[in-house]
Amino acid sequence: MVEEQATDNAETQKLVMALHGGGIETGTSEIALATAGYHPATLATTGDGYGLHDLWLFEGLLPSGNGDLHVTASHYDEAIATKIVENAQRCISLHGCTDAQANGRIQLGGLDEELRDIVLDELDAVGIPAEVSTNPMLDGRHPDNIANKTRIGGCAQLEMGTSFRRSLFQINTRPRRKNTTNAQFWLLVEALRKSMRRVQVVP
Repeated sequence: MVEEQATDNAETQKLVMALHGGGIETGTSEIALATAGYHPATLATTGDGYGLHDLWLFEGLLPSGNGDLHVTASHYDEAIATKIVENAQRCISLHGCTDAQANGRIQLGGLDEELRDIVLDELDAVGIPAEVSTNPMLDGRHPDNIANKTRIGGCAQLEMGTSFRRSLFQINTRPRRKNTTNAQFWLLVEALRKSMRRVQVVP
């Protein structure tokens, strides 16, 4: 399932993406919805004062084998997604990785180093371990990464380990995740929404 959400708010120059949502990289859909300003269960808009952001989701909804739907970010050329990215100035792109790759921390990357560093600061403020990735498989710095095709030529990419994503929900199943988000989930979302609020768009 592909979902596109746009608003007429000035904050729509900022975009949240989950390229591998649903059953592909579990939990990223729910995080993306909440970071964009929508409750993952009800789609009610947030009242936190941080605005609404454009949203792109691609979700694997198969009973099994959703990993077969995985297309790497540098080969992701869906036309509508590309247009949305190219119209945005700032982008947070959410991904899942293995626990071994994560090494106990969210791995941060992308070519928007300003936003990346703001995200690192906000994650640190809420006690969520994170670091700038030095792994070329995770660092999101490939120029063909679709999320780097913003108007400023970059994004902030988060690679989150399996166990961390699982820890954000009381019941980690596709039908129940959206209804069982926990305090850790909302700490992560708060950090990401504050990051989007802090980063500036260029006139």
